[in-house]
Amino acid sequence: MGKISKLLLLVVSLLLFSCQDGKKQEITVLAAAGLKPAFERIVSQYKQQHPKVEVNVIYAGSGELLSYLESGKGDVFIPASDYYMEKAQERNLVIPSTVRVVAYHTPVLVVSKSAQGKVKTIFDLTKEGVRVGIGDPKAAAIGKVSVEILKKAGIWPQVSKNIVVTTPTVNQLLIYLTTQQIDASLVWKELTKNLRGVKVIEIPPQYNEIKTVQIAVSKNSKNKKLSEEFENFVLQHREIFKEEGFSK
Repeated sequence: MGKISKLLLLVVSLLLFSCQDGKKQEITVLAAAGLKPAFERIVSQYKQQHPKVEVNVIYAGSGELLSYLESGKGDVFIPASDYYMEKAQERNLVIPSTVRVVAYHTPVLVVSKSAQGKVKTIFDLTKEGVRVGIGDPKAAAIGKVSVEILKKAGIWPQVSKNIVVTTPTVNQLLIYLTTQQIDASLVWKELTKNLRGVKVIEIPPQYNEIKTVQIAVSKNSKNKKLSEEFENFVLQHREIFKEEGFSK
């Protein structure tokens, strides 16, 4: 091989290496809709520090995210409660050693402006004419936990008759509350921080169900090393969840 040919080969090799080195890596995160305020801040900080990594986040109800995970989608899984993480582990969908606690969810009762005179406790949800909204128990973690709380309080049969809206995510319940299309609903406490015109009522501890928010790397991840690095970044910035109103 002549000197010119060798030189050309070297130049081409360097160009190919340069192109590969500059190529963006990509991960997809499956995150519960209720985590969005805190998670968007974390992802934004991560992108600033890792400009060559593209982080795609799919926000949805935890049940829907679990279905995505089962279909092979996603690199990182962060549902709204430990129930869905347990299901993911039972179905061998996540790497057990990567399951870590991020924060804690506390449910509260939220009452719309027009209903504050008649709804003052969860027991008032049984009153005739009270319009109750609930997350879909099959799709949203808040829906499942709402049923658990109301059953524990012994009022689920009565409250279920007053349900006028069922939503796939907790975020949609907030819209119904602020627009007064429903009178009351159980939602995650941290999401009420910036709500206006509503009343937030604590649920008695003997009935409440505080849920653990966990994160894990999918067994189907195409880039497990990068996914674990992203997970570690999230864990190092758990303070953001606390700032957004999550329990810690």
